[in-house]
Amino acid sequence: MLTDEASQIQEVRYCLKTLREQMATRYNNNNKVSKSLLQTERVQQAESKMQRQDQHTEKLQRLLGDLEMENSTLHDKMAAREAELQELRKLEKELIIQKEKIHHLDDMVKSQQRKVRHMIEQLQNSRTVIEERDHFISDLEEKVAFLEAEVSIHLCTFYFCLSLTVTQPFSFL
Repeated sequence: MLTDEASQIQEVRYCLKTLREQMATRYNNNNKVSKSLLQTERVQQAESKMQRQDQHTEKLQRLLGDLEMENSTLHDKMAAREAELQELRKLEKELIIQKEKIHHLDDMVKSQQRKVRHMIEQLQNSRTVIEERDHFISDLEEKVAFLEAEVSIHLCTFYFCLSLTVTQPFSFL
């Protein structure tokens, strides 16, 4: 019995030992499985994260492409606006030159107007002088006509008197 009990104890010890080994193996296997599961989960998470990052990268690349296109468009617009600005500056310079020419021409027109006004004034003065001279001439013509008439009368009287004296001697009365 004692041997029986001792053998049973040994058998129980052996069973416990094998059970412990099996449990340790299972635990290690479970650890390995859980580690494997954990690693698989981590790999899946990493793959998911990589997919998200890839999607994000693709999105950023599309945005970058869009921004590059927009940048190119903006550069083209800016170049066009720069050309327009240069044209406007050129037109402004031309406008300044034209304004100066207009100012110069305006001064010339004003000068010509002054000259024309002066000439008109001189013409009016000349007309006045001519009218005065015409009036003076007509007065003189009237006087000449009057004097001619008087001379004619005096001549007639003279010839009459002369004819009387020739036909009659001169006598003093």
